[in-house]
Amino acid sequence: MAKDILGEAGLHFDELNKLRVLDPEVTQQTIELKEECKDFVDKIGQFQKIVGGLIELVDQLAKEAENEKMKILITSGPLNLLNLCQSLFPLIFIFFFF
Repeated sequence: MAKDILGEAGLHFDELNKLRVLDPEVTQQTIELKEECKDFVDKIGQFQKIVGGLIELVDQLAKEAENEKMKILITSGPLNLLNLCQSLFPLIFIFFFF
């Protein structure tokens, strides 16, 4: 009967018979929610590490692709220039000598 009166007033006894303001069920739900939140934050941290590593990898691949592209442009540049000169030479020859 005393517990009912205290319960109506918002006071409860825990398993150690200590007087508490929160209902033991609410206290248990709060503890479970706190644990779930901690697990969620840990998973988010792991996700951030994975995504950070992926971003670094993609950046590295992009730099390597850019370097390869520049190598190709540098090595094929003189050949393209030579081909251009060879194709224009007859026109230049005709222009200057006729």
